[in-house]
Amino acid sequence: IADARDIYLWYSQIPSTFNVQSYADPNAIMEAIRQYSNEPGFSAPVDKWSFAMKQSEWNNLSSGVSGDFGMNVFFFKEGDLRVKSVERSSPAGAAGIRRGWKITKINGSTNITTSNASFISNAVWNSSTGSFSFQKPDGSSVDLNLTAASYQEHPVYLDTVYSINSKKIGYFSFNSFLGDTNEVYNEFSRVFNKFSGAGITDLVVDLRYNGGGYVSVQQTLA
Repeated sequence: IADARDIYLWYSQIPSTFNVQSYADPNAIMEAIRQYSNEPGFSAPVDKWSFAMKQSEWNNLSSGVSGDFGMNVFFFKEGDLRVKSVERSSPAGAAGIRRGWKITKINGSTNITTSNASFISNAVWNSSTGSFSFQKPDGSSVDLNLTAASYQEHPVYLDTVYSINSKKIGYFSFNSFLGDTNEVYNEFSRVFNKFSGAGITDLVVDLRYNGGGYVSVQQTLA
């Protein structure tokens, strides 16, 4: 907390009575501090994003090492939870789970609604084990048990060339500016050599699910 009182933008608003001992971990402390980010003209605290983590956790995150199921989800519409993306080296990737699959049951519960979002979030991202029922696009179903594990992320999810009318369009999906930079830069070279060889006339860089990361990686991509 002493560091926060030195470097937090709204440090002067953190009360001396703020008790860090009442919070479970560094991130819980940081989330609690957000409430003191008051600005004239705003009816609620303005800081929604500040966070904290242990150095060991950041080392893993920044190098693209995760320790979960490797599956991201989203609500396509109320009651319709879908797989948004899957890391290919993760437990979910090894199990054959694919983007677009509908999740119909989690740990025995069929309450797949936005009102049950906390349960879903904890089950998908914060659990060491979990059971999931999926419906595939062809209508078939599969039940899978997953166990969280450490794996190396691969930020380039997909690259291809589309020929539409008279144009050749290079497309690639890039999901993080963090990770193993050697792998990322090698992938950049591979992808753009492929695009150059195909003689593309247009380029699409898909950053829809990218949470950001190193400026140096952005510069290399640019």
